[in-house]
Amino acid sequence: MKKWIISVAVLLVVGSGVLWATADKDMRRLALNFPTNESVLFWSTEQRDAAFRAMDRLPVLSDARVIPAGDNAYPLPEGAPLDIDLDVDAYMKSQRAAALIIVHDGKIRLEQYGLDFGPEGRWTSFSVAKSFTSTLVGAAIKDGHIKSIDDAVSDYIPDLKGSA
Repeated sequence: MKKWIISVAVLLVVGSGVLWATADKDMRRLALNFPTNESVLFWSTEQRDAAFRAMDRLPVLSDARVIPAGDNAYPLPEGAPLDIDLDVDAYMKSQRAAALIIVHDGKIRLEQYGLDFGPEGRWTSFSVAKSFTSTLVGAAIKDGHIKSIDDAVSDYIPDLKGSA
């Protein structure tokens, strides 16, 4: 019986070691700070920092929907750096911000990262997506791609006709 218990323990240790060795930085952070409550409102700062980076890979935590880049995606050009009278690093640290990007006249004027984050990092957006979507709708109306805010979405995406 003792050999069986030892064998199982060794397998668990080896299996955990393999999982740890093959996990990326975000999954390791999540393993060390896994949320213990289903409600995001009760997560610690460390749990939020870890889980918000990897929620799309954990269907248990969220019903995430990854939106792939389009076929004609292109990077925005760099613009002249902003001359602002603010310590951006200190501001981002005080706000616990993962990223700050300022786009002006179609050019990136400021792009800075915090919380051990970088340009390839992913973060759960929650309601930020609504603000971003409304901005894009406004731009599409201004550019004439959408005639009116009162139009049905199915006028532009026929496959949605009859859906909620």
